[in-house]
Amino acid sequence: MCRKIFTGFIAFFVFIFTFLALVFIDARFIEPRLLFVKDKTLYLPNWDKRLDGFRVAVISDLHIGTKDVGLDRLNVIVNKVNAKKPDLIVFLGDFDSQAIQNTGYSDEELAGIFKKLRAKYGVISVLGNHDYHYPYPVRIRKFLSDAGVKILENEDMYIYVNGAKLNITGFKDLWYFKFKPREVLRQGVKCPIMVLAHNPDSFFDIPENVSLTLSGHTHGGEINLPFLGSPIVPSEFGQRYRKGHIIEDGRHLYVSGGVATLSGFRFLNPPEISILKLYSEAGCRRVMNTREKKGFNKKHWKKCVEIYSKYKNGK
Repeated sequence: MCRKIFTGFIAFFVFIFTFLALVFIDARFIEPRLLFVKDKTLYLPNWDKRLDGFRVAVISDLHIGTKDVGLDRLNVIVNKVNAKKPDLIVFLGDFDSQAIQNTGYSDEELAGIFKKLRAKYGVISVLGNHDYHYPYPVRIRKFLSDAGVKILENEDMYIYVNGAKLNITGFKDLWYFKFKPREVLRQGVKCPIMVLAHNPDSFFDIPENVSLTLSGHTHGGEINLPFLGSPIVPSEFGQRYRKGHIIEDGRHLYVSGGVATLSGFRFLNPPEISILKLYSEAGCRRVMNTREKKGFNKKHWKKCVEIYSKYKNGK
């Protein structure tokens, strides 16, 4: 009897060890090197039906020069995006000025890759917290501009599709600059508004007339545990804006899971590019609120936010 119990314990521990080893291998060596292209259809408020079917490629958190994100990876991303033939391509920040500086990549090399991107209505970007590291933001602005990428920093632009007008407003990063959306967003705009804001915490203050807010920053939490969510999410709201399509009081947010990993791990949350197909919610059952994500509730990122908050004053 004792031998059977002992053998059972050994078998159990071998199973647990093997399972944990496989999880580690997946999270450390497999998932970070994957790249999925996700197609998602969203039905939006205040959306012009003439814009129905408009397709936006959403790319966030490249962290160029970090693990698994070199020039070859960038070329793969460009090819995957171009293959989907989106109407518009948007980058949601964190190209990572410090990491780029450390790689030695030239502006010409980077601009040459981004210049290959193809979309009927162009390529637009905002910058993230990792892009404002002094003195390197000028490099990001330069190679993106040289590649024909329009950078929006507390400013907007219009595009015209099938006789309809779409306002696209991009914000500076929430951790570095005072966030006053009502001062940046045009008053009395009667066309649909799409907001680009690197940090999804910005969504809390976005007014209800905005059709869609696009954000990145969280990397989807990088490690996602079943039923528990992500232990660390760089957000004051914990799991709330971790990843995916969130609707609050009829307002719509989409958070990209991003491309890179800073922890070195990704689990049940592989790198992604999102292709969003946008339609008016007119005629559909309007969803006021999506179910809130459950799991870890601690705001592990509070100290980090406090560190960055010193940059908000006067900038």
